[in-house]
Amino acid sequence: MRSLQFKVTALATVITALLIALAGSLMLVAQRDQIAAQTADSSRRHYMCSVVVCVPLHTRTPATTPVSPVHYASTEIRPKLSLWPLSDPAGTPYQVVGEGPEPVAENARSIASRAQDELNRATLTLLSVLAAVTALVSITVLATTVRVLRPMEVMRAELAEINEHNLTRRVPVPSADNEIARLGATLNETLDRVHRGVEDTRRFVADASHELRSPLAALRAELEIALSHPHMADWPTVVKAALEDAERLQELTTDLLLLARLDADALDKQDTVDLSAVVAREVSRRAMVTLEADEHVLVPGRRAQLSRLLGNLLDNAERHAGTAVVVRLRGGTTATLEVIDDGPGIPEADRERVFDRFTRLDEARTRAAGGAGLGLAIARRIATRHQGTLEATDAEGFRGIRFVATIPTGIPQQRTAAILAQQRVGDEVWQFLNGSIVPAHGHIPEPRPAPAPELDWNLIFGEHRPVST
Repeated sequence: MRSLQFKVTALATVITALLIALAGSLMLVAQRDQIAAQTADSSRRHYMCSVVVCVPLHTRTPATTPVSPVHYASTEIRPKLSLWPLSDPAGTPYQVVGEGPEPVAENARSIASRAQDELNRATLTLLSVLAAVTALVSITVLATTVRVLRPMEVMRAELAEINEHNLTRRVPVPSADNEIARLGATLNETLDRVHRGVEDTRRFVADASHELRSPLAALRAELEIALSHPHMADWPTVVKAALEDAERLQELTTDLLLLARLDADALDKQDTVDLSAVVAREVSRRAMVTLEADEHVLVPGRRAQLSRLLGNLLDNAERHAGTAVVVRLRGGTTATLEVIDDGPGIPEADRERVFDRFTRLDEARTRAAGGAGLGLAIARRIATRHQGTLEATDAEGFRGIRFVATIPTGIPQQRTAAILAQQRVGDEVWQFLNGSIVPAHGHIPEPRPAPAPELDWNLIFGEHRPVST
């Protein structure tokens, strides 16, 4: 009773039966009136009557002309026909209308009986035709629904067999270009996204476990060795190494938490951010960076996340740059942020892969030179959350790489180019980076921008800030 085929067939049958019953009733009423009118016309008799006698006009017997004045009269039989097809024709009532003489009763009953018998046959024939049409419609609708819903049943059965262990299976898609085929294609696209999401999650968990295991193993080994020979251990060195591993673990867990928040939260609350000010503030804390930017480039979004996007790009650029890093910001209907370095560059085959989580190219696999491989992934996720894009392309005029982030502004803005800052360092110049002093020659250690505490806590914990104890 719950079958869609049965429901559709029953509904189509009921609607067809009602329409056919209405049309049949009108046709039967019209047929009855027509038979009654034909019977009355065929039974009508005309007379020429005097005061004494009435002479039928259709008789061929010569009639003498009456002496008294005459008048013409007629008589007809009107049967009272029933639409019930099983009515007894012999008992059909009738009515004699006219001023002529009464017809013979047997003849009148015979005329009414023939009219009723003709109506009964016409009614049975019409009802048979209507019933056949209704049955034909029901069979046609049933066959059509079975044929239309069979691919859906096949897709349902195949979809029921798909679970977390066989996400590579897909539902069969009919060859016809119709709604069922588009539904199957949409289901397969959804399964593709689910498969990619599950695989990304599995790979993410595996990579995160691997990245967390390395500093934990190093930390444990250092502490175990020191504890096994407490009198021989250089405890300041042990504590310093343990602190470095702890900082690496804290940094990695912070990035993982930020990625989880970026994947889960929707960017529903946005502010108007002066991207020029964000870029200027971030660049002012960097070395070997040249900034070329328009003034007052306004974009909708979150200031802390946009600062993190630029900070991650600058971290990557400074890690691989040779002598210079250039940051360009252009306004308009779309804000374009470019970070260019003159480092070794990225092969074209790897320019999309570098945005995957925990992806590190061969040049950046060491702990000293390479991070956990989450910086560019976080940057692209932030750009995507702001309805923008982040791509790696060839650097014009450089031999390195250029990262281009675009963020729609929705507001036409006047472009007023201005070089805001130009900072370079020599081989033996010391600069303050992220609150600590590091030498700028050779390979720059991985700098991590430290935003203002309120920005950092709001980015990580939202409204639930930790309580100092």
